[in-house]
Amino acid sequence: MAYLLYYLILLPLSYLPWSVLYGIGSALAALNWRWVGYRKEVVLDNLRRSLPDRSEAEILALGKAYYIYFFETIAESIKLFSLDEAAAVRRCRILNPEAVDHLRAQGRSFIAYGGHYSNWEMAGISFPSQLRGFTLMAIYAPLKDRVMDRLVTANRQRAGVLMVPRKGVEDFYEHPPVSPTVDFFVADQAPSNARWEKLHWTTFLGRTTGFMAGPERYAVRYDRPVYYMTLRREGRGQYVAELLPVTDTPRQEAPGFITEAFARQLEREIQRDPVPWLWSHRRWKREVPPEVVRELEHRPFVPPVYDRSLRVGDSDRPA
Repeated sequence: MAYLLYYLILLPLSYLPWSVLYGIGSALAALNWRWVGYRKEVVLDNLRRSLPDRSEAEILALGKAYYIYFFETIAESIKLFSLDEAAAVRRCRILNPEAVDHLRAQGRSFIAYGGHYSNWEMAGISFPSQLRGFTLMAIYAPLKDRVMDRLVTANRQRAGVLMVPRKGVEDFYEHPPVSPTVDFFVADQAPSNARWEKLHWTTFLGRTTGFMAGPERYAVRYDRPVYYMTLRREGRGQYVAELLPVTDTPRQEAPGFITEAFARQLEREIQRDPVPWLWSHRRWKREVPPEVVRELEHRPFVPPVYDRSLRVGDSDRPA
């Protein structure tokens, strides 16, 4: 069944013109908004709680815009099954790949943090050729259907991405490739299975939120510099990425600094343009332990100073 779905539906669809795929995406968005309502209440509740300064009319407009973007992103992801690498690079470029030239010269690997913001699938196809001298490593959760998992993984790997399943991360770090790697973490998932003591708890979009601290632990344990990878939407199917330095010396930073830096920058991106974040994800489904509430009440909040090269000014008004 998976082969039929891929070769008879997904792959043929990927050869359709962009305009047709976007038209299908927009139609599905309208159908969902008016009648189907896939996770509509989740989206609107997340928007209301995260952006309390917005009026109800603004919230509804953002919700509608989110679903248009969500389904158009699915259309873009289908297009990636046949899109060549050069075309992907034209649609998703890194502004400053030279920011890590010194690490390439030293043969050092580094960690790139990102969130479920904009089209990270497009980034996976376009980034490898723009970060020459590095092997891009991405962690993924294998699909339940093994055949579809192989097909999707093969498509992601065709540009040279090294796909590492979640259970294989420790082995990857213990036996890394010869060439330096870019370890890309999409790190804003809801940590439903981890013990609360192992999470980094902070205030994110006005709500108490636990973040997985794994990327920070790997950075410190293996002395890997950390960058935040912005991925901003400039137009339909057009994205621009930028590498923002967090630290080149992770072992010298205070515990929690790296994860807090990630949370603050992701929050800033969302406030600037809320639409491209994954609002249909149940990010806050986990109950906050009372121990965390008490700790945050007595913890002084000091925003980390890490974005010295950030191009977006403090006066930027959220979209």
